[in-house]
Amino acid sequence: MLAARVAAGDLPPVHERLPDSPQVVEPVAEVGVYGGTWRRLGVSPSDSLLGSRLGYEPLVRWDRTGRHPVPSLAKSWEVRDDGRTCVLHLRPGLKWSDGHPFTAEDLMFWFEDVVGNKDLTPVFPSYLSPAGGRFTVSSDDPYSVSFHFEKPNGIFLETLCYRGHSILFPKHYLKQFHIHYQSKESLEKEADKEGLDLWSQLFWQRANIHDNTERPTLRAWKIVVAPPATRLLVERNPYYWKVDTAGNQLPYIDRIGTIILQNKEVLNLKAMTGGVDMQARYIDSSKFTLFMRNRQKGKYRVLADPNPTATVIYLNNSSKDPDMRPVLCDVRFRRALSVAINRPELIELIYSGLAVPSNGVSSEFDPYYLPEFAKPNTQYDPDLANRLLDEAGLKKGRGGIRRMPDGKPFLQILNYYPAETGTGPELWQLVAEYWREVGLRFVVKSDARTLSAMQARNGNTNFWAYAIAGIHWAVDPGWYVPTRDGTYFAPAYGRWVAREGRSGEEPTAEFAHLLGIYREMSHTTNNESHKRQLGQSILRQWVEQCYMVGIVYKRDLTIVSDRMGNFPSSMIHDYRLMAPGYLHPEQFFLRADNHAGENTP
Repeated sequence: MLAARVAAGDLPPVHERLPDSPQVVEPVAEVGVYGGTWRRLGVSPSDSLLGSRLGYEPLVRWDRTGRHPVPSLAKSWEVRDDGRTCVLHLRPGLKWSDGHPFTAEDLMFWFEDVVGNKDLTPVFPSYLSPAGGRFTVSSDDPYSVSFHFEKPNGIFLETLCYRGHSILFPKHYLKQFHIHYQSKESLEKEADKEGLDLWSQLFWQRANIHDNTERPTLRAWKIVVAPPATRLLVERNPYYWKVDTAGNQLPYIDRIGTIILQNKEVLNLKAMTGGVDMQARYIDSSKFTLFMRNRQKGKYRVLADPNPTATVIYLNNSSKDPDMRPVLCDVRFRRALSVAINRPELIELIYSGLAVPSNGVSSEFDPYYLPEFAKPNTQYDPDLANRLLDEAGLKKGRGGIRRMPDGKPFLQILNYYPAETGTGPELWQLVAEYWREVGLRFVVKSDARTLSAMQARNGNTNFWAYAIAGIHWAVDPGWYVPTRDGTYFAPAYGRWVAREGRSGEEPTAEFAHLLGIYREMSHTTNNESHKRQLGQSILRQWVEQCYMVGIVYKRDLTIVSDRMGNFPSSMIHDYRLMAPGYLHPEQFFLRADNHAGENTP
């Protein structure tokens, strides 16, 4: 694809486009061939996925097991000062997609001009230091950058694997839209032309990797046909910095074409007839039988792999309801809810068997997981549920409905957000029916995504059905430790911690204990065994106290066409791994005998 441009003098030869030490990617099965368009389907303008899953190019990345940090844009690193400093060494000769050098100057631009500007970053990015405390960034030469933390940061490399692709800004391009380098008047004039009110909006518009075809990138592909087009197209980056084991520059695939459809139902029907080359996003597991029935005609294989993200119901331990809070904080009540659910029956009725029972606490893919965590409180035992509810003071009244300790009939709302849990109201109506059988009355209610999440973060829901991280939760601890508003099991406590006591509610000793363990864990830098034991103690407390009601781990489907090469036999479906990003999509290839039917614009 690039040979003609090189011959015409429009592009340097490949050895001049690669860095001094390109990253070598070992293909999953074989050295691939160049060419073709990877066919995908979407329902949203951002479904090119260049900013995340298909554009997963952090400074440090996960290996293909999804467990260990390995070099990426940074070819090596040094941890100093007992974990208070991490020095990252970049690959000399790295270039943006327009041929401009990528150096430490770009990372300093991110820290000094993006993070350091309140108009662009009102809240300091604490996600790079999850245990708290600020950090600074410095550079002594063009190919090294140092992160300095107030306290030892024992999970920084893992955090970079998860979040590190979001700090890459091309200074040479974006400085023309930044107030530090241009006059406010000229920027506001340019913003006004685009129908924007503020210079900061103009900056973020130009920085948007999904929409701006002019923005340079370090990713394997670059957007060339952007929204509002209904057929998105990304094209290979001629300066991409990886090669295969034979020295061939990656990626193998020339383009990725994504057709934007009106809804997920239409998307699944088109995928079922062979309309995609590799896709997991939006593929409906409930249609497994139909996909299997059509796989020969559609010329694809169907993978059904576990998803570490469990479907769960959060119980608000910091509830605003003074009558309900003591009930929610009673472990007997929480356990009763869990054992009242007939998960085997539910799995057959809702998931067609493509799920396994779960209490929601971590998963086998997580470094802190232990097998003993899996089973507690997942058995179906309505007799035990009734005994526990009786002991918790919720006695049955007229019609078999239980009453609160103050004598009022028990009636609560079970809120759910369908897009994240991947199921409709049938699942939650069934759960409510199981609870009705032990005397607890629930009304099932669904809200739009923004409203649903806002209500949960503000502590306005006592029971909220959603999902929980089942792998590498330590880099995003709010799922298990009260560190942010989105601590759905106790949002008032999370808000108090995140806002340093300015709002919210101080955690009780029980949850402060979790917070203390996590801080010790994240500050541990030279003892992996001790760090792992601390993480396991957090999960063990969750198992024992049953802070949420886990439902299932479901299996997610991946459709892989017969012409797609180098896709492995399984994939871990998880956002923290940016799946399929952790598998190196740049080494996927399309077999040369069939490039017909590609959905290029």
